[in-house]
This record gives sequence, structure tokens and C-alpha cells, in this order.
Amino acid sequence: MPIDQIIPLHHQRLGDGGRHIIFLNGFRMPFETWDKVYPTFCSTNSVVLFNRRGIGRSPKATTAQDGLTVISEMRSLCSLLEVDPPYVLVAHSLGGIFANLYARMYPQDVAGIIFVDATHPQEVEEQKAGKSPFGLGTINSWLKVIEKLSDEFKYSEDECIMQTIEQIRHAGAFPNVPVAVVSGKKKMQFAPDKLFKSHQKYQQSLLQLSPNSKHYPCSESGHFPQITQPQRVISAISDILNETPTPR
Repeated sequence: MPIDQIIPLHHQRLGDGGRHIIFLNGFRMPFETWDKVYPTFCSTNSVVLFNRRGIGRSPKATTAQDGLTVISEMRSLCSLLEVDPPYVLVAHSLGGIFANLYARMYPQDVAGIIFVDATHPQEVEEQKAGKSPFGLGTINSWLKVIEKLSDEFKYSEDECIMQTIEQIRHAGAFPNVPVAVVSGKKKMQFAPDKLFKSHQKYQQSLLQLSPNSKHYPCSESGHFPQITQPQRVISAISDILNETPTPR
């Protein structure tokens, strides 16, 4: 039976041998956001790109997309593609939350992680606890109701984000693996100063996850260094690969 009929997630498997690199996209972002990065590694490594449910050509979600559900489907896809662990995970934005959970649930399966302007679990909690400007909370609530009733983002990862954070809290310790943190240092035009400063603070917190970590600040990038400064992301991945033994 074709893989697409077993695990219908839209995906690409590129290259063979070397390290096994899995790219985790940001919230509602397709894997094309990595187009300036992944081709560098395909000639000597195995690369997997995929869209989570509700994104691109992947089917809509029919159940809640909490973290354990997301990483379980990722593991099934990699197994069917015969891309075995250990993996080097490259995770952007919300994808960093899933990489964080994966590393704690399956530490033996992770060789290293590159967080690309990724989200820290405590950053999510801080934002959820904050108060929205007057009227904005009501508008957002109505938008979420409409989403649940009508569009392809029903059962969204965003709806389950606090459940995912709880899963991280109750998972094991973060493993002692090499970590690279690629951070956009350019504030997006409409981002509130407070949120931008908070995000920068939590970029530093990501560095504390492992004693073997390195920071890659991107002065010309906002939230998408893989698009605006892809060479910095490529450098971070290359450095992690140099610390990672080639699987036999």
C-alpha cells in the first residue's frame, strides 16, 4: 500500500545515508519555508520535510493536535520512510515546542536540535497569562469559535497548546545533546515591544536547555531567519552535524 494511504501527511524524503535530519515547521507554515536551507544537506544526509495536519496538502485534522499526537504521527511517518533515529531536529517557531517534547519523550532518538527563532514553553504560558488590549480578547474568542466551526484549522495545534505544555512539564528531563539557537534580532513592525523583549529573553532560556549550546543571533532577521538569513541557519545545522556521529 502506498505510504500516502497509510500516513497521508504531505512530505518529502530527500537524500540517503549520513545523518537523519527532520525539519519541523512553524505554526501553519508549510515545509517550503525551508527551501533555502535543506538543499545544502541532501547530498550527504537523509532529509525529511513534512506538513502537519491542516497545512498545505496534508489532510485536515480530525482529532485534537496536542504535542503527543503530533510527534506520534511524525515518528510513524519516519518509520514508514525508513529514516531511523537518531535524528537531528531543525525546528522553527512552534515547531520548537514539538522538538522540545520529542527530545524529552525519546531522548535516545535525538542527536541534536537546532531551534530557529523557536518558542519556549514558558513563553507560551506567559503570553496566555497576559491580558489582551481591551476588546481584543473578545474578538479572538469569536474568531476561534468561527474557526472551530468552519475552516481547515479545526482541532488546531493552537487550541491544544496548553495541553502540549503540560505534556512537556510531565515528560522527562531535556537530554544532554548539542543545541543551536538561531534567533531573529530584528523586531517585526507590528510586534509589541513587550512581546519582542519577552521572546528575546526566552531565546536565552533555550540555550539553558543543554550545557552544550551555542547562540546564532541574526541581526537582519525577524521571525524567519531561514528565509532572510539562511546561511546562518545552515551554519548552525552544519555545526551540530559536526558534533554528531554518522549512524552506522
